[in-house]
Amino acid sequence: MKNNRMQPNQNSNGFQPIRRDSRKKKSEISLRLTSMIDMFTILLVFLLKNFSTEGQVISVAQDLKLPISTAEKPPEVTSAIAITEDLLMLDGKSIVAVNRLEQDEKLIIPELFAELKRLRSLNERVGAISSSFSFTGKISIQADRELPYLVIKKIMFTCGQAGYNDMLLTVNKPD
Repeated sequence: MKNNRMQPNQNSNGFQPIRRDSRKKKSEISLRLTSMIDMFTILLVFLLKNFSTEGQVISVAQDLKLPISTAEKPPEVTSAIAITEDLLMLDGKSIVAVNRLEQDEKLIIPELFAELKRLRSLNERVGAISSSFSFTGKISIQADRELPYLVIKKIMFTCGQAGYNDMLLTVNKPD
């Protein structure tokens, strides 16, 4: 016959409860700021060394292959005309198909001229409010390296007629 009596310190499962110390140990957590400050200093120096203060970041369409040049002048922030194999775009907005430009006999591109005039009037109105944003007549041209010269000539002529006489050609630097 089994003894079903429980011991005084056992519960019904047969385990003994663990007594905890009634006095709680006080634990103090302290941060060591010296290591953290050293880490942030190294990170700051790394970022400052890798930061380029010269030039601007220019977004170029994926299907656009810019010509290579040894020009040293850094890019400027202006409105941009991008001419890919298929489309002519002004500040990312599609204006006209390139194949239509090749077939047209006129030097001026009416759709581009209208958009440039609209952009110029907008810049002049903003310039009336703040002189730091006045119209400068600068525009960047991003042309595919395989684009026929006649198309680029028409675009440059249209820009000149619209008052954008300071044309900047965007190129890649050789590695």
